[in-house]
Amino acid sequence: MGRRTMIRRLAGQAWMIARSFAAARRGRGVARTARLALYEVLFDLRHGTDTSMEPPGRATAHEGTNPLLFAEILRHAGFAADGRALVDFGAGKGRALMLAAEHGFGTAIGVESSPELCAIATANIARYGRRRPGALSVTCADAASFEVPPEVTVAYLFNPFGADTMRAVVDRIRESLDRAPREFHVVYLNPRHAGPFLGAGFIVEHRRPDALLLRRPR
Repeated sequence: MGRRTMIRRLAGQAWMIARSFAAARRGRGVARTARLALYEVLFDLRHGTDTSMEPPGRATAHEGTNPLLFAEILRHAGFAADGRALVDFGAGKGRALMLAAEHGFGTAIGVESSPELCAIATANIARYGRRRPGALSVTCADAASFEVPPEVTVAYLFNPFGADTMRAVVDRIRESLDRAPREFHVVYLNPRHAGPFLGAGFIVEHRRPDALLLRRPR
């Protein structure tokens, strides 16, 4: 990505963050909101990637995982990354895949239905990989029909779907666990549809207003 393009994107991201600042600070406070915004901007600046927020209404509308929130929730996880394989349902531009690599996951697979976002995520992974090699990939597919590989033991979601798709995703995870029994963990930010996981035998290991950590024993 050229320097001018990067500057334009960062300026646009800063503008969107500034627009939401007043609303966000009511729930998080000024200092917390400013810190989250800083982490948003610095990620792309550090890696030369394009994982910035796209506003609703665009074909590529999405919001990437905040690096600070990702790090915070993993500190409460009942497992160590230690080379594990992770699948990110609704991968968007691929930021969570790169964050997974930074936190020690050996493999991170993104599942994304938008061809436009898949192309952006693939380009981001290529740029990121030149500096920090890792087994990162994006599959352009409907998450509701994605077959979870047997080596995957962690699923990551940032409120990517409605209830119907989430039920189908949980069914795919359950089918994978039936084929290859193993302990399985779910990291779920902005958890609006956790019911299907609870109904499939997952237990809550950690809960906070903006995240859930769930586990299904072997």
